[in-house]
Amino acid sequence: MCGIFCVLCKSSITCENIINKLSFEENLKNRGPNSFNFKTVFTQTTSLAFAGSVLWLQGTSPTEQPLEDSQSIFCFNGDIFAGLNEDEQKNLGDTKLFHDFLKEQLLSSKSLNKIQGPYAFIFFDKLSNKLYFGRDIFGRRSLLIGKSNINGDFILTSVAKRNTGFDFIEMPSVGIFCYDIINEKFQVDFWQHKNKNFYSKLKILETFLSTDISIAKHISASEDTVHNFIENDNLALLKNIKSKDNEEIFNLLLNCDTWMHNVIALKKLLENAVKTRICTQPKYCNDCLPTRLDCQHATTGILFSGGVDCAILAALTDKFVDKNRPIDLLNVSFDEAKNYQSPDRITGLQTLEELRSCYPERKWNFIEVNVPEEELDLERSRHIADLIYPLNTILDDSLGCALWFASRGKIADYTSPCRILVVGMGADELFGGYTRHRTSFRRYSWKGLQEILDEDWMNLPYRNLGRDDRVVSDHGRQLRTPYLDENVVEFVRGLECWEKTYPSETLPQGVGEKILLRSLASHLGLRGAAVLKKRALQFGSRIANAKENAHDISHRLV
Repeated sequence: MCGIFCVLCKSSITCENIINKLSFEENLKNRGPNSFNFKTVFTQTTSLAFAGSVLWLQGTSPTEQPLEDSQSIFCFNGDIFAGLNEDEQKNLGDTKLFHDFLKEQLLSSKSLNKIQGPYAFIFFDKLSNKLYFGRDIFGRRSLLIGKSNINGDFILTSVAKRNTGFDFIEMPSVGIFCYDIINEKFQVDFWQHKNKNFYSKLKILETFLSTDISIAKHISASEDTVHNFIENDNLALLKNIKSKDNEEIFNLLLNCDTWMHNVIALKKLLENAVKTRICTQPKYCNDCLPTRLDCQHATTGILFSGGVDCAILAALTDKFVDKNRPIDLLNVSFDEAKNYQSPDRITGLQTLEELRSCYPERKWNFIEVNVPEEELDLERSRHIADLIYPLNTILDDSLGCALWFASRGKIADYTSPCRILVVGMGADELFGGYTRHRTSFRRYSWKGLQEILDEDWMNLPYRNLGRDDRVVSDHGRQLRTPYLDENVVEFVRGLECWEKTYPSETLPQGVGEKILLRSLASHLGLRGAAVLKKRALQFGSRIANAKENAHDISHRLV
């Protein structure tokens, strides 16, 4: 994880003055506590300043940013898990190799099809005076663009602040953008796998910047797997289930070869996704990193409500973390009135016992993060609201604050030293876990369910991911999202609806929705977690006020 920043100044005000006024440095350094540097460049018409902070998670030593050579300046925030030379990456990390890759491939969106992993980047070509920037198609890393209220200056940054004289929005995850400094023109090279909402998202950016953005090449929206909704053996199996007993239902499913084929395939893909995201990090915890002393402290944490998504990730993580290291399970509660016994605290403790039973050799640190109201109010107004910005709804407020406190991992006598935080983001969109999925199925059957699953998937980059990246990274921890691994996504998106979710009234709630994922949990021995009903973080932690409309503007974030 890194903090990346670029300001392009057309006015007589220097970049240094703008940077000092913005006071972004603290937030950028929080994201990358292992290194921080500035670079400046001057052209005939503009001056540019670049900044990069580094959280060292790949290679034998940190790679300082911004990277500069005779041709370019490069700022990178992300993790490349596939598509580069693996042997070189083990030694050098991914930043320099990705920089070289972009130069060799002439920053083509087509060439980036082979790259796997979350990223955002800024690349300045000194020879052509062009500035390239973008986020991966899933939008897993934050990149904001800001424009001055009084002149043509603009900013690209991982994180911003309110009330700086610049307005910001999140960059759409539609492709690689290019700004020609000489001609003052924007262009976008769409990703080859083009979603139907790319043009509407681009229009929002054009309106914000008050300029047209040309398209390098018009391509048709990509076609996902064609779903003909013809009944297959797995649907027939589900339709014939008569039992209302959860254990009987899963026993029936797990004894069916065609059903188990998908369960085992998903297990293997998720195992690889978890392994890749855990085993690439250095062997030092956050406390022991400065001295490079071998330690047996936790280097991996899991955002843990006890639900099926995080329970599976915990079980799979156990396989790839050294047995002499604990794994931190971070559980947050705001329910001060009930001694912090919120729903997520209760289910978290229940699933903790399942994990201890299934994986008795592991030390599981259950971190009970309790947040009193006065601390919530103080940290929100002082700092968290800036991380959530430019988002500003009640829902952003609740989720952003809950995730900030949870990922801080701080209690009275312990602060988690983990450097990566594994989270279950994307599971509900992939496997059909929301109430609206059940409603759509009830009203419009499989076609209606497929349409809303497709819609949710296309909108995923524009909901939580950028905000969550900003919030978690503020603690110098890297967000890891195994459910959003490219291979996992390709497999699950290729399944028929009923092979991943079956929100029918014939099955109990807590069984039918996300049924493939629940089957995997049951297969792993997590029988209790497998049948826990979906509960959103804001309600499970008791931070949200049910009387407030989630989509209203939060006055607490202004």
